[in-house]
Amino acid sequence: MALAFLPQCGKKVKESGSAPDFTLKTLEGQDISLNSLKGKVVVLDFWATWCAPCREAIPHLVDLHKNYREKGFEVIGMSLDKGETDVVRRFVKSMEIPYPIALAPEEVARSYSVTALPTTFFIDKDGKIREKMIGFNSKIAKQMSEKAAELTSEKP
Repeated sequence: MALAFLPQCGKKVKESGSAPDFTLKTLEGQDISLNSLKGKVVVLDFWATWCAPCREAIPHLVDLHKNYREKGFEVIGMSLDKGETDVVRRFVKSMEIPYPIALAPEEVARSYSVTALPTTFFIDKDGKIREKMIGFNSKIAKQMSEKAAELTSEKP
């Protein structure tokens, strides 16, 4: 992958505009597309198994998924791992990740301007990017929780 993944601990970038659509297969072989999730708050988490901050972020994303899914909240893990799908499958199982995971091709990462991992996008019910968070630490974890609460409470 031609992206330069630099460790960044706490960069938060405001975004606006429609999130680029994609259709990918999950690890379970199901089709998942962003357009099919309109009306829900969607978190796209670009990550990789070898990324230490990504591994730290996943338990927090699992908690957000469990706490907000009844309010129309979806988390989609966008793995940027290359090679064996089995490595990602084993990792997902070991981390007990309950939300869908897709292997994101480079074009999808590029369409979202992903340059570091993890990069997490909060997309509102209208399909607009409302927040882009780069890296993971306790401050970002708090911001993620606040953004999830804010976006799920908004009226469509």
